[in-house]
Amino acid sequence: MKKFIAHNRSKNLILSLFFLQLVCPPALAEAVTSSPAAPVQADFRSQYSAITKRILMESIALERLSLEYRRKSVHRSQFNKFVFFGTQEAGAATGLAFEATAVQQFGRARRRVRDFEPDTLGNGLRAVEIGSIVAGSGSGYMLSANLAKYIQARKQGKDTASTNKAVTAHLKEVDKLLAERKQLVEANSGDPIYNRAVIEGKVLEGLRGCFVDEYSQFSANTTSSAATENLFFLLNASYNILGAVAAEVGYKSLTQPRLNGTSNILFTISGAMAAATPLLCAAELKLYRKHLLAAQQRKFGASQKQIEELPALRKQLEDLSAATQETPSTNSTQRLAIYSQAGDLFEKQLNSEVKTMQQLNKVALQNSIAGPAIGSLLMTQGILGTRGYYHYFPWRVRKQFDLNYKGAICGTVGTSMAVLGNASWLVASMVYEHHLKKHKRMPEQLIDQRLEHLKEVENYVSTL
Repeated sequence: MKKFIAHNRSKNLILSLFFLQLVCPPALAEAVTSSPAAPVQADFRSQYSAITKRILMESIALERLSLEYRRKSVHRSQFNKFVFFGTQEAGAATGLAFEATAVQQFGRARRRVRDFEPDTLGNGLRAVEIGSIVAGSGSGYMLSANLAKYIQARKQGKDTASTNKAVTAHLKEVDKLLAERKQLVEANSGDPIYNRAVIEGKVLEGLRGCFVDEYSQFSANTTSSAATENLFFLLNASYNILGAVAAEVGYKSLTQPRLNGTSNILFTISGAMAAATPLLCAAELKLYRKHLLAAQQRKFGASQKQIEELPALRKQLEDLSAATQETPSTNSTQRLAIYSQAGDLFEKQLNSEVKTMQQLNKVALQNSIAGPAIGSLLMTQGILGTRGYYHYFPWRVRKQFDLNYKGAICGTVGTSMAVLGNASWLVASMVYEHHLKKHKRMPEQLIDQRLEHLKEVENYVSTL
């Protein structure tokens, strides 16, 4: 046992140490050999060991189920990432090409109307129309990819709904076994280890709460991130399609001036949606995650009070163990020290895992800072174009072109930021993932390590 504990001292799988906490009932051997009622205590020990092993095996199955769900959820396609980047960059680049053309044409026309070249501006509008369609199609592709991923996970029983049902069933079994253990301990209230067994039971309940808290946080984070991504892709596709329609109407307005106002209104709405999308996604992520976490913890019966009381309970158990002067082979103080270390590692890994997943899932919020600024600049361009048409056409055309020129400058700044922002996001995400892989901190790597360690624990428990 000492070798097993030493081998796992550096591991950070909380339930494996939960298992270690259970494996050696405190000083039962000493109690059996020293008590006058040895046959009764021997029977108590036999029942205690049997129910402990059942709790161990059920807990192993529960932890493996959770980890396999996580493993499926955290996988991300590099191909999809590059497809999304390429389509968004195409949309931003064609938008920048149009803005450069518009600055040139409107700059000439505001000084001398006859220098305006409708065909040149029309080519720019066609380019931005195609680019908007490509960008919108990229978001449509990502929605389809996420739907296909969900269908596959559901068929395999690894989607959130299926996993929640399985976790509920396993937790009911664990609760049943813990209740049987409590009844067994209460039936032997005269045993010398009674007080320690009662405290240990409370520790086990707290450890159950730790698992529920861990699973609930990951499940809530995964589900809310997926919902936020899908909302972003839906809105992104919508305002890109609207931008394509605006470009088409703008192209027709070169020969049908009455459509100029409509085109600029559509551009204004598209820009407003682009500005609002990152803000809506950020708010949705925060509120939905909070709602899901509370719902999950209610569903699985998580008690923050039990988790918060664990340090004090461990201290009580440590004091009781020390008072019995146990032999090294059954020293619960040593087990408690290892568990205390694991508790700190658990908190660090859980926080790291959630933070890492949020960083990797930041597609929907990649422009959370620049996005509103970019959309606002494009919206401003639409507003200036709309004002120019309704206030100055057809009597003061040069004034109209002047407002269009100023709007095109705003659009140039906005689309330039979009081109640079997309490229920066791709490079930053690749560097971040490379850093994580190098230090074996990618979520897949962490989960694989925990699954491997869980297998070692299962092999050990099977020999009990």
